[in-house]
Amino acid sequence: MAIRYDQKTKDEVVAFVRQYNDENGRGGQSAAQRKWDLNPITIKAWLEKAGVDTPGKSGKKKRGPKSADAPKGKKKSAAVAGGSTSTTLERMIDIQKQMAALESEYDSLKATL
Repeated sequence: MAIRYDQKTKDEVVAFVRQYNDENGRGGQSAAQRKWDLNPITIKAWLEKAGVDTPGKSGKKKRGPKSADAPKGKKKSAAVAGGSTSTTLERMIDIQKQMAALESEYDSLKATL
């Protein structure tokens, strides 16, 4: 039977992995696995959901989208290629704030004409 973890535990594990990796360069996921006796796949899923880079077994970062000149294979959806949903949402909110400020500036300049 699968164990359900509360959000507080998930956040604590993610914060621990980030701090460990900042201090030591790598190894935070393994340290968290030993500390909390968790499945490494579970930790990786939590890290990906939190927007933390999780390089594969080779230690290399994931490749970006292919260029237009590259041979065409299976197409990935834009959501998968763009990153996590929470990261995209945060970027959208920041852009909307910038747009609101620009619209306000435009309206004030327009009023002076």
